[in-house]
Amino acid sequence: MDEKRQLTVSAVQITAVDGEKAATVDKMAGWLDVAGARGSDLVVLPELWTGLGFSEKGLHEKLAEPFPGPTTEMLADKARRYGMFVAGSMYERGDDGHYYNSVPLISPQGEIIGVYRKTHLFDAPNRTDIKGGIRESDAVSPGGNLDVYGTNLARIGLSVCSDLRFPEVYREMALNGAEILVCASAFLSPRFDHWEFFLRARATENQAFVVASGQYGVEPKSGIGFVGRSMIVDPWGVIVATASDTEDCVTAFIDLDFIQEVRDRYPLMTQRRPELYRTLAAGG
Repeated sequence: MDEKRQLTVSAVQITAVDGEKAATVDKMAGWLDVAGARGSDLVVLPELWTGLGFSEKGLHEKLAEPFPGPTTEMLADKARRYGMFVAGSMYERGDDGHYYNSVPLISPQGEIIGVYRKTHLFDAPNRTDIKGGIRESDAVSPGGNLDVYGTNLARIGLSVCSDLRFPEVYREMALNGAEILVCASAFLSPRFDHWEFFLRARATENQAFVVASGQYGVEPKSGIGFVGRSMIVDPWGVIVATASDTEDCVTAFIDLDFIQEVRDRYPLMTQRRPELYRTLAAGG
């Protein structure tokens, strides 16, 4: 019998406080030590985990770094020390002069092997539960690629928060062979029902594992609250593990061979009929 591809995956959730970047980075370094001590092969961090930048206009520019930069170097050091992949979202200052909400994927060798720039920005100016609403596009530019990264661990697709509301993102990555769909998030409270629903749906419809981490609690400077509940979902839509309502590192064992087992049970991908999806194909 072939050896099963069993992995240990973790998702870290914290409350990132605006204006306290150095302390937040130090805190995350400690959580990476926890994930590493558990033998994690992959660790997912939240969206904008070095600081959300929502409490002050222009704060994202102070938080942003080039890739590589000081914070990615810290992540690379932890990745090398524990032999694990690390992915999480930060403000990136691009070489083109634009700012992005980006996820660097760092290998166990400490190399940035890919960068995903959030493609579906969160523009919700009329949210009644957020003072003044949010227009993410006022701060960052959208990315233009949905790459899947081939690694010796698995084929990994990266995404960020509001991407979850666009199933096309994950279907594109699944059709390109993604086995693990990563989501770095700061999903707004109180929409836990949406959060869990989307994660389970994206896993089930694409028959892949989802590893999702979120900001937790209330960011004290802006007063904005986040769902937390970082979770790992299997290709059958079963929640394998969920973080408690606190800053936490949730860890689970997954078996990548289960992907093929689920696809054999119900071969969704081979039963698709793209000729019927004319509006999608035409860009509608």
